[in-house]
Amino acid sequence: MSTVARLVVLYGNGGLSDVGRHAVQAALERDDVAHVQVLTEHPELLNEPNWACGCSSAHSFSAEDKKRFTVAKVNSWNADELSKYFQDATAVVSCLGNRQPFVGHWVAFEGNNAVVHAMKEEKVARAVVLSSVGVEEDWPPLEFHFAGKVLAFLFLTFARSSFRDLTKMEQIYKGSDLDYLFVRPVGIGEEVVPIGSWCVQKEKYKDSVGLNMAKLDVARFMIEEALHPTRHRTALVVGGKLEGAGW
Repeated sequence: MSTVARLVVLYGNGGLSDVGRHAVQAALERDDVAHVQVLTEHPELLNEPNWACGCSSAHSFSAEDKKRFTVAKVNSWNADELSKYFQDATAVVSCLGNRQPFVGHWVAFEGNNAVVHAMKEEKVARAVVLSSVGVEEDWPPLEFHFAGKVLAFLFLTFARSSFRDLTKMEQIYKGSDLDYLFVRPVGIGEEVVPIGSWCVQKEKYKDSVGLNMAKLDVARFMIEEALHPTRHRTALVVGGKLEGAGW
């Protein structure tokens, strides 16, 4: 990857998409990122001081930060209209999913379908994409804890639409030739304080991770994998430390 990277970051609304806002911050924390292009239907969310998280202070951007990113409002998920924002991009970090029932709307499939086409058009190879535990081959979710049974029930009932949206999203990338990584986080509770580290489940049914993780830590992991890929065309479950974790 380039030592002076240009990233495209996408976010929507809902808990998973909050990670996208944090991904903008996580990218700006780094010296190896020159510019961040933000694409979203909800640019106003980036200006809110409260990002529904456990971060120690309100969120804002300094004058220097603002020189390093631009925000474009998405009015239509039309690949032809979006492609220009992917020019010369090093990698893409996409956080358009939403797994919360009755909250927001679902654009993971529609939005990422446009992203895949735009990446192909502009010859951008790497995408780190936020998904969820329980999607595709990770079913059933959180098999190592009772909380997984609760989440599975939600995915089969009240959150069925969001679950289907995330599933179709993953299938788009799998059908492409892009170098993708699906990041499937555990719980990302608003009260969880970032610790600057994370745990990756090595093998389903064999080991586990902490059941809650800070949104900023998920974002930092995604940015790291976007810039310095270690896993290719695969998915992983990421969580917090096991000690004292809760859902």
